[in-house]
Amino acid sequence: MNPSQHNQWKDAILAEILRAISNHAPLKNALVFKGARILSLHLGSGRQSLDIDANLQMEFQRQKPDRDQQAEWFEAQLTNALRNHFEDQEPVRYEIISVQIVKRPAQDRHPRGWDGFLAKFSIADQKHRATRGLPTLELDLAAPETLGPDAVCELLLNGTTIQAYALHRIAGEKLRAFLSSLPAYRKKIGQSPRDVRAKDLHDLALILAAKPITDAAFWQSAAHEFQLACASRLVDCQGPATFYENWAMTQAAYESDPTLSFVPWESASNALASIMGISSTQSIFPFTHPLE
Repeated sequence: MNPSQHNQWKDAILAEILRAISNHAPLKNALVFKGARILSLHLGSGRQSLDIDANLQMEFQRQKPDRDQQAEWFEAQLTNALRNHFEDQEPVRYEIISVQIVKRPAQDRHPRGWDGFLAKFSIADQKHRATRGLPTLELDLAAPETLGPDAVCELLLNGTTIQAYALHRIAGEKLRAFLSSLPAYRKKIGQSPRDVRAKDLHDLALILAAKPITDAAFWQSAAHEFQLACASRLVDCQGPATFYENWAMTQAAYESDPTLSFVPWESASNALASIMGISSTQSIFPFTHPLE
């Protein structure tokens, strides 16, 4: 397979994994899905995402607080869900080779309770039996976050449903995720610099195209979820200027990413400016969350 074929294969298998989870009640009740793949389901289109993102449900963590037990549970439940899903297909095409649950952080508990996991799947494909080194698939399982009363919805997926972030929650989280990649936040929590999440500006532009800035109720709800998302990860925001830290770096990262070419940089930049404009009228800034 060439890189493009690898990406197409991963995209197709990730869709199968999401379907498998949607048909497995224990996992459906334990997880709430988010990210670019869920955004595409909301909008009917979007950029390709080669992983799946989810958060643990608060209730799941309360019922099963032991981290080792959580890892064992996810390994068993994901294996069962995928095996049942693949074996129900006719003809049977896919087979599980392994499901690995990686703790994040790897050893000790996170100092602020942000314990998560990365599920890694190795899957055999009967249509590619001669292909060596098929890509590993990943499901990111992040720690629970505080959510507003309407932040989670039932999202239709191939005749069944999954628990997923509502569109206004995704908008709020995209704003928070972008800030969490900037140098000020990385320095605050004592972590090394990382690549700026320019892709979040792309996704916000897509949301704005579907929900115009004149939809005041939507963007007010998104602003509330932004505040809750920031509080969950101790992200500070003094106002619009916080988003423009190292703006030239953000532009360079955006324009050098070929997966973001669908939305030009100018459109993404204007989308953020519009969102900042309405947010400034809603008195949501400034806020600070000291480290404990």
